[in-house]
Amino acid sequence: MDRQESNMEHDQALIEAALFLSPQPLTRQKLARIIGGTSLAYVERLLAQIEDEYRSATHGIELHVEDAKSMFQVKRAYIDDVAHLAPHQDISRPVLRSLAMIAYNHPLTQADLVKARGNKAYKHVQELLERGLIRAEDQGRTLLLYVTDEFLRYFGLSSVEEFRFHVGDLPAEPEEEKGEEREEREEREEKDAQDQEEPEDTKDSGEEASQEVDDG
Repeated sequence: MDRQESNMEHDQALIEAALFLSPQPLTRQKLARIIGGTSLAYVERLLAQIEDEYRSATHGIELHVEDAKSMFQVKRAYIDDVAHLAPHQDISRPVLRSLAMIAYNHPLTQADLVKARGNKAYKHVQELLERGLIRAEDQGRTLLLYVTDEFLRYFGLSSVEEFRFHVGDLPAEPEEEKGEEREEREEREEKDAQDQEEPEDTKDSGEEASQEVDDG
């Protein structure tokens, strides 16, 4: 029995640990180096075994392989129940709208995004770049924006085409809304969302204070 056969369980566990910790999908070459420079055929054998084991209904995650890169992802049946535990839950609605427009038109220039979404799109792009959900390339005097593998991973997608399929036709911005009007509407939406989260006792205290002033 060679070294690979005798350490198969250890090597499989090591690959699972690597896939779990890596923020990006891993190539067979990378996995081969992680487990000690073994052959690609051996790595493929281990991946096939992992894929078969995690296909079981007793597991909530599965192995996803695309473009010869492997990653763990949550099974679709459980995404809605655990999505709130994922990162980026604090992204505001306006930023998500800009992200959706970038993904739908992938790639999209920053100039076109600003034209459609208003000047606040510059801040949206900066935030999305910092979160790793998009990347940018110089294109003349503007930037060409792409969604990243992190975007696909976060939303449980295999490709941008799958995003377009699920979204269908992206709703257009209202014709009458231009620049400041759109920004004012989005600010109102954010304020309304914050008001809905305000604790009841805080509201009650404000009402009591108002009553005391009236009584005085």
